[in-house]
Amino acid sequence: MKTKSIKCNFKNSCGHTLDARLDTPKEVNASKLNHFIIFCHCFTCSKETITTFRLSRLLAEKGYGVLRFDFTGLGNSEGNFSSTTFSSTQDDLKSAINFLVTNYQAPSFLMGHSLGGTTALSVAQDYDAVKGVVAVASPSEPGHVLHHFGHALTLLEQNIAASFEVAGQYFDIEPGFVEDVRRTDMPSNLVTLEKPVLIFNIENDALVDESNAREIQQWVKGETTLIDVTNSNHLLSNKEAVKKVAADIIHWTDRYL
Repeated sequence: MKTKSIKCNFKNSCGHTLDARLDTPKEVNASKLNHFIIFCHCFTCSKETITTFRLSRLLAEKGYGVLRFDFTGLGNSEGNFSSTTFSSTQDDLKSAINFLVTNYQAPSFLMGHSLGGTTALSVAQDYDAVKGVVAVASPSEPGHVLHHFGHALTLLEQNIAASFEVAGQYFDIEPGFVEDVRRTDMPSNLVTLEKPVLIFNIENDALVDESNAREIQQWVKGETTLIDVTNSNHLLSNKEAVKKVAADIIHWTDRYL
């Protein structure tokens, strides 16, 4: 193992403790690192999801400090997932940024998989120190995740709490989530994003199709790079594909450091 993981945690604005890991090169003290990345996991996932875990370690091998954390109510973080919204995930990410600023230094890049990438895109312009954003298999708008809700969406639209299933696991959710994602205007948000963005489209992705990557590219004001990933799936479970994605990220970030 060429990396190590430092256990850490921080509070969000609601006072919940969010569990995190800081992946770093094995022989380097984290305080000596020059650049940090924050990695946001996918909807209903955790910092240990295969995509987040593998990419974080691969980037740490190349000299980055990569902070991956569990959003409220997921993984080992406190709070109730059912009462979260897209706005609360934005708040959690901002709390993660503040943690790095206070204890190490501001992140050079924000990165996310699936909805985590959408979250990273939505807050990046607020931070001068952030040089760019990486979005891996990310929906162009947070409302995309409503396809997970199935029949539960009918109840939620009637202001009735419901539950939905993802990969065999059930999650409770409150109507406020639907209201919040539908209120979020990503085109207006991204037209003000002047930072460079690296977008990965997974060919034949069963969850997030190519139109999402194209819309992100169209809406972002700053320079964009779109890379198509072949022979993999939404979670990048193909090891060779994830290694290629990590190499592409390193090559891209080197341009801005």
